[in-house]
Amino acid sequence: MWGVFVFVVITGTANGIDRGNRSNYDHLIQYGILSVYPGEVSIPYGGSVKGRVIQFTENDADELKKIFSDYTDGIYPRKLFNAFCKSPTGFANMLVSDFRTGLDERYIDFLAGRCLNEVELSGDGRVCLIPKYLAGQLYGNAREAVGRTLIVDGLPFVITGVYKPAHDLSFKCVFVPFKTAMQMREADGDISFIDIKLPTEMSAAKKRHLKDEIRSLLCFNKGLDPKDLSALRLEDKIEFISEQEKFIASIRIFTLFVSLLSLLMGVLGVSSIIHLSVKERTKEIAVRLICGSSDRSIFFLVLGESVATMLSFGFAGLLLGTTALNIATSVINRLNEGVRWIMISNLNVNLGLIVNSVILIVLCGLASGFAPARKAMSIKVNEALSCE
Repeated sequence: MWGVFVFVVITGTANGIDRGNRSNYDHLIQYGILSVYPGEVSIPYGGSVKGRVIQFTENDADELKKIFSDYTDGIYPRKLFNAFCKSPTGFANMLVSDFRTGLDERYIDFLAGRCLNEVELSGDGRVCLIPKYLAGQLYGNAREAVGRTLIVDGLPFVITGVYKPAHDLSFKCVFVPFKTAMQMREADGDISFIDIKLPTEMSAAKKRHLKDEIRSLLCFNKGLDPKDLSALRLEDKIEFISEQEKFIASIRIFTLFVSLLSLLMGVLGVSSIIHLSVKERTKEIAVRLICGSSDRSIFFLVLGESVATMLSFGFAGLLLGTTALNIATSVINRLNEGVRWIMISNLNVNLGLIVNSVILIVLCGLASGFAPARKAMSIKVNEALSCE
């Protein structure tokens, strides 16, 4: 019972760690974004001096589109800067970003109003999306903010929608159309970075190859040393996700070892009990043999008792384990509320774990009863009846 209990609890905990960690980056796998950021030269190369600031323009994004458009789902120049925002009731210094359909939805959940439509995004209109906390600070609540005017960088913008960050992220900024962002006073004419949407079916190896090709092209165009990582930074989360997968795999291997060790202790315990039972029933077994029972029937009798013992107490351990996991899940889910990075969640066992547990219980019963059953078969009638 204890062995099965430990097996269920440890396996359920491993599943909870898996689910919790995956919930933090599943959206990254789904969207597959490669972001390219300019930086400063740290390695002098081809006339570039140390400390030179690298800048991107829309032409850089256009050239990437010409060469790599067939291998990606979209290449987008992005603009990001700080601007002063105010309303009749207050003010705030906010991060302003262009909004891209197909990219930025992964960061937001709408609370009121609507998203910017394709007509608005293709033009330079003064419409915007704002985060929940800014709506509460300046207008009281999300619904009151929709349709109101927000002054951004000295220009009036109509608020079309209010959002909250998704995936427990602390992401919050004022979204405007790209052309509008490029024309604003605080914007300097250059783009901030380039987002490249990768196909979801693309393998990690192909993503790394594409990443290297993009780096090589940009380094050539900008006169940079390809080894200068500070001059050109590419973020794709591939390595991060790979490390997370290795971490989860190591957790699973460790928990598998511990849970199987607990089951082994259970097997040894039941085997000892059955051995003792066979020893105490030596005369009974001898009488059965005299009455016509075969060695085979004695073997399966003892083996059946072992399996029955494992099933009865194994199911008790399974019930206790699932109950413990359900209680732990309810507590952990409450603790996870409002947490940005979830380490463990939903320890509830699934049907597959229950089926595997039952199979293991039966196998353990067979393993623990095999040696005592063989011993019972080898009992000699004369020796058994003469022993005290």
